[in-house]
Amino acid sequence: MSYCVECGVKLAASEPKCPLCQTPVNNPNQPVCQLEDDTHPQAIEEVISRMDRSYARQLSLVFLMIPILTVLIIDLIDPGPLWSPYVVGALVMGYCFFAVPLLFRLKRPYVYIVVDVLALLGFLFLVAWMGNGISWYLSLVLPLITLLGAATLLIILAIRRQEMKRLYRAALSMSLFALALIGLEVIIDLYAWGWVWLGWSVYTAIPLLVVALMLTGLEQNKELKEAVRKRLFL
Repeated sequence: MSYCVECGVKLAASEPKCPLCQTPVNNPNQPVCQLEDDTHPQAIEEVISRMDRSYARQLSLVFLMIPILTVLIIDLIDPGPLWSPYVVGALVMGYCFFAVPLLFRLKRPYVYIVVDVLALLGFLFLVAWMGNGISWYLSLVLPLITLLGAATLLIILAIRRQEMKRLYRAALSMSLFALALIGLEVIIDLYAWGWVWLGWSVYTAIPLLVVALMLTGLEQNKELKEAVRKRLFL
């Protein structure tokens, strides 16, 4: 018969630790049977996780359909102007923004960005179509959001390229951001004035490109890179 050295609880012969205070049992007269590591508990936890995630997806769709059906019914009953598509579009867009990344595990995280861009473009197209003003959508919103989405996607791709050295990745990301700023001003100028006169984007892009070139040169100069790393304690 054994007792815990900390709290005095009676212990069974096969218990590896005290059930009350979790103190490990170290009794040479009663060796504890050591179980080999097994992957089954981990596999079971993974299966449970998948089941919970699948159930959460189904539950989230149910909760999404409840307000959608509610506003559609109210809008059909209400004799006033049509307003339910705005609410439905906003709910679907919010679901794509927040629920999809949490509940859907995709192998490629870039798909989340594509889904968000398409959801935003779809909602704004709905707003433009309902408001009888599709021209501003085609000339401003569509190219603007497409540019920002593509730039974000390319920057994330550059950052995640593990085979590329860090300074090269930082330089490439800065260069892509600088080009995105220039493209942003081009789109805005064409929409507002009908012609392009680059100003603020160039002033912002020049220092970004200079820093990108400095990072590239620093990566190529091994001695200078090592000296900078030692001075900055990196």
